[in-house]
Amino acid sequence: TIGGLFREITEQTVELSITEKIWGLIREIVSAIADFFSTDFDELLTNIINENKQLKAMMGVVQQLQLVA
Repeated sequence: TIGGLFREITEQTVELSITEKIWGLIREIVSAIADFFSTDFDELLTNIINENKQLKAMMGVVQQLQLVA
């Protein structure tokens, strides 16, 4: 039904915006750490993700959600 479709789309939109906010916070934290240690943000983030299975999995989810949007 139209109502069911609307609810599903609304739920997906809320999930995406929450994910985007969390990802934004993670980027801000890593950026502050990179600045503090005078290192490259992208390199630091890549190293953090590659060394942590949970973060690597989360990054995969974020990338998939970005493809959907």
